[in-house]
Amino acid sequence: MPISDTAVIVPAGGYLYTAPPDEPKPTTITNPLSPGAKWVSVGHTSLDELPEFSRDGDDPETKGSWQNTRLRQTNPSVAYSISFKSIQADAETYRLYFGAGTDAVQADGSFRIPASPVPQVRSVLLILVDGTRFLPLWHPRVSLLGSDAISMASDDFVSFPIKGTLLGSTLIGNAVGEWGVLV
Repeated sequence: MPISDTAVIVPAGGYLYTAPPDEPKPTTITNPLSPGAKWVSVGHTSLDELPEFSRDGDDPETKGSWQNTRLRQTNPSVAYSISFKSIQADAETYRLYFGAGTDAVQADGSFRIPASPVPQVRSVLLILVDGTRFLPLWHPRVSLLGSDAISMASDDFVSFPIKGTLLGSTLIGNAVGEWGVLV
């Protein structure tokens, strides 16, 4: 693989959007602030702890025979996820964190926390920004729910940790997402 100075990115900024499940990938993103009509911003997320993708599952195992000790490697079962910390205390953050439906917002504007959370399945679009260049990361089905304690400090924002498990989508042959190239 040749060295490419234009294929590196420093994610100095970024935007996280959700849309209904299986929302198609935006065909052309010319402005990271406006990826398309159905994409809704999650709002402010933590600058100190940027979104993170993780992998959980088995490691490949090498199988051998008497004649060849490294004959074949297994295909392990793997799950991918995205984690981020929302620092915006609003109904959408509460829905994602507490696993609540659209009926959770009460007439007086308060938010009712359900006794049994239900993961919220959405399409997720993360756009990493490096100066005038950006990198879109699209996942058509993500199961989102709060993942850890809400943190509070007298000198920092309240943060709501949310984890999303990337799910397969028939929209793209049961794959879990598509990542773009630097634009």
